[in-house]
Amino acid sequence: MRTETIQMMAGAALFSAVTYVPILAREYLGTNEFYVTFLVGAYATASFVSSYIFGRAGDVYGRRVILRLGLLLCTISFGLLLIAIDPVILFLIRILNGFCIGMYPGALAAFAYESEMKMGRFAAFGAVGWGIGTVTAGFAAGFWIYGAFLVSTSFFALAFGSAMTLPKAPHQEMDVPLFPVATLKRNWSVYTAVLVRHSSASALWTLWPLFLFDIGADFFWIGVIQATNAISQVAFMAGMTDRFECRKLVATGLLASAATFTSLVFVTNVLEAIPTQVILGFAWSCLYVGALKYVTERNLDRSTASGLLTSVMSISGVLGPIFATVLFALWPGYHAIMIFAALMSTMGLLIFAGSSRNEECDITYPPKANKMPS
Repeated sequence: MRTETIQMMAGAALFSAVTYVPILAREYLGTNEFYVTFLVGAYATASFVSSYIFGRAGDVYGRRVILRLGLLLCTISFGLLLIAIDPVILFLIRILNGFCIGMYPGALAAFAYESEMKMGRFAAFGAVGWGIGTVTAGFAAGFWIYGAFLVSTSFFALAFGSAMTLPKAPHQEMDVPLFPVATLKRNWSVYTAVLVRHSSASALWTLWPLFLFDIGADFFWIGVIQATNAISQVAFMAGMTDRFECRKLVATGLLASAATFTSLVFVTNVLEAIPTQVILGFAWSCLYVGALKYVTERNLDRSTASGLLTSVMSISGVLGPIFATVLFALWPGYHAIMIFAALMSTMGLLIFAGSSRNEECDITYPPKANKMPS
């Protein structure tokens, strides 16, 4: 259960902070929506760079050491949010947060797969953590906005403590190039589909806490809405996704994403937002688990392939705020962003459906014969 605990605690820590940073920036530090988009974009850029570097490092130097290092630095850097008392300090800390958060996911996913854990189960524990984190942070933020970041830091500390108890595992030393062209080519259809869908979704998630705030949600209800999404993910990830082939999951996730983003256009109050989160939980469960299965089942350099998937989601987090800024400037409000996300999800589905059927599963980088503990 140690890998599951790490995934759960890290998920709780991540979303404890992500949900409440935009609210801190606008409502407490006196910034606006445009600052929030730049803040989210800087965080995602740092995560993109880190995911690329440390995904490969997990294959070269071992999963366990990279996992421990990443969680330790996350604990320290997210703790710095407690001193984010002006926009400049917050901006710098979020860049550091982004770099640290990109270090461990590739190694953790590879470690889980090589421990013979089902990817649906693995992802479900992350969703459990998301639900726990958002509800706990929402309760804490109701008393003190920085309480959400204290919660986040505490969860990261628990994840690091669990990582320190992980046993040694055989590690196949691999020759992975600095720029893994073959890995990118082997998985390009899923990377492209996730990039197209997730960049448009990130445009919406950039301002999502502010949208909920504007339709009447207080800190508690924001936590409830986010937890509804997380609970739905747990149910679908643990109960369904491991039964289906990865390509079917990805396609279903893209189609359901388009339906979800369309439905958000009609949300006008807190209660109407809750059912959309069930659909969203189904959509993301299918897409994320399908993509994880796709890259772990088809590659020996699993940390690199998983790290590249995290990098794709991170670069989506860079593009998303740019899209949000442009769309919000042209059409103030949230509906244009929601419609854009629905259209891009449909485009991602078309790209994936047209290209994935031609991809073959051939391992380009065989491991060296020697093994060492990771």
